Amino acid sequence: MKIRKMYAFTLGLLIVAFLFPSPSSASAPSTEMKLFKNPVVGDGADPWVVKHTDGYYYYMQTTGNNLTIRKSKTLTGLDDAEKKVVWTPDSGAENSGNIWAPELHFLDGRWYIYFAAGDGNMGKQRMYVLESEGSDPLGKYSYPKGTKLGKISDPSDKWAIDGTVFEYKNKRYFVWSGWEGDENVSQQIYIAPMKNPWTISGERVELSRPELPWEKNGTPLINEGPEILKNKQGDVFIVYSASGSWTDDYCLGMLKLTGKDPLKAGDWAKNPEPVFKSSPADNVYGPGHNSIVKSPDGKEDWIVYHAAKFKGAGWNRNVRIQEFTWKADGTPNFGTPLPADTMLRAPSGEDGGKLVPALPGKVYSYEAENGVVNHATIVNNTSASGGSKVGMIDYNDSFVEFKVDAAPGDYTLKVRYSNGMGETSTHVLALNGKSLGEAAYPSYGWDTWRDAEQEVHLNAGENKIKLSKGTLFAEIDRIDLVPKKTKVFQYEAELGYLKNAKVVNEYDAANHQAVGLMSAHNSSVRFPISVEKSGTYEMNIRYKQPKGINAVQVLHVNGKKSLILYKGEGSDKWKETAVKVKLKKGKNDISFSKSRGAVDLDYFTLNQTK
Repeated sequence: MKIRKMYAFTLGLLIVAFLFPSPSSASAPSTEMKLFKNPVVGDGADPWVVKHTDGYYYYMQTTGNNLTIRKSKTLTGLDDAEKKVVWTPDSGAENSGNIWAPELHFLDGRWYIYFAAGDGNMGKQRMYVLESEGSDPLGKYSYPKGTKLGKISDPSDKWAIDGTVFEYKNKRYFVWSGWEGDENVSQQIYIAPMKNPWTISGERVELSRPELPWEKNGTPLINEGPEILKNKQGDVFIVYSASGSWTDDYCLGMLKLTGKDPLKAGDWAKNPEPVFKSSPADNVYGPGHNSIVKSPDGKEDWIVYHAAKFKGAGWNRNVRIQEFTWKADGTPNFGTPLPADTMLRAPSGEDGGKLVPALPGKVYSYEAENGVVNHATIVNNTSASGGSKVGMIDYNDSFVEFKVDAAPGDYTLKVRYSNGMGETSTHVLALNGKSLGEAAYPSYGWDTWRDAEQEVHLNAGENKIKLSKGTLFAEIDRIDLVPKKTKVFQYEAELGYLKNAKVVNEYDAANHQAVGLMSAHNSSVRFPISVEKSGTYEMNIRYKQPKGINAVQVLHVNGKKSLILYKGEGSDKWKETAVKVKLKKGKNDISFSKSRGAVDLDYFTLNQTK
């Protein structure tokens, strides 16, 4: 029997146009916008990313034992990017252990890597720096001349981590997190002037210490991970992490330079509230230790950060990205961190797609914990859909079996799995007792969920899909069955083009997002889409109208107007209403705009009837 492999479905670079072709894909090249899902790095913490003039992103994160750089053309492709270990410490050296939070900076024509390290004794963490021998960020590095193992310190030489560099009015400064004395009581944010990229030239100045309630969750008290952010007006901010990184309350705070001298503590003002924090309603905990970067075309600002994989995960974290905007007063608006499985538009410049993607309108989903579980363990976990996963599928007789009641036909089977083995693991896949080979699961980290795919044909009546112990180990969240010949396609409202409306987080909405605030004057959301055939389609709209007042929207289909009445029943539950529309083959333009009242839109589906 020829073994058939399941191919991993890379959510860090999810291109919906390829996975779920639009009805028009057979007749014209796809120009659908590119989508992705977080996390962009399945396992990691303390992310740092810099966009260089060569058009590449260079990424680093905590490894603990070396310095590794990844090189990627895109932000969404970091997990599978080229990577290289550029430095490994000498065994037993004072900087050979606990290598944390490296940052890569291009200064004076050379690359410099700043990192915290010690000899394994947690009380001896200090900052160190390496200098590139040339202009290639993946080239050789060595200690700057005149330094002892690259150590960089102010005269106090106290415990120090998370160092970063910034320039302001032609002067250079070093900012880091450290102890005031020699006891692990509290971490403060410090600043000092720099003589050159490897030398601090003055006394340190404390800029921030944990003092507000949201900064004081967990002991010791912590302010750490300072990062520099500048707006178009030239204002300088330090975005830092507060509270214990092992807690669900880890968050981002912010300082603003309100005076003229960065070395004067009084010239900085602390924001009274966190600027980015956990969102239990969206199942996001502990977002922190960020870096800031532009999209490939330079038009958008994105925050790169780590977050806990699930509630109570502690230091089990992955790396995510999210676009942010700016307020009228020039301060950043980071918004609310989104759930890890939310489909988002890729950063501007990663591709030129403009059409709103057509997603499968009918998917059959089966949770692993509801299947037949033999010699394996059901584990409660907030990162898994349904709140549980099946792990410990570790024995020769371990399996999860799903009884499937989908209609007969051809399907794409998607297995949602996690694998933290560091190499590909497998499960044996069987359909109705017949082996289909092995399902292959590339490693992206435990509790970071990816999809693997296999084409299957279901018979009439009940079908059974079984996943059994294969090589190494993996965990299962659920399986999805997507009909190959689906006639119903779904269009998410938040992926449309908005005017005077806003994307809002709604965990019970499809894709955990919806379009709200469509009560504003001239508010609208537009969907350029493409269909394979002309004809009459049934449009089914999922909406919410909680205020108990009837609302009316204007539906525009290729310039033709009609009205949609939403009956105001005063409920927070999603409802559906259906209308008939006529579409032409190829590109169509559909939009919803306000007429009277306010409506939240989740999505609409299209099903050709004639």
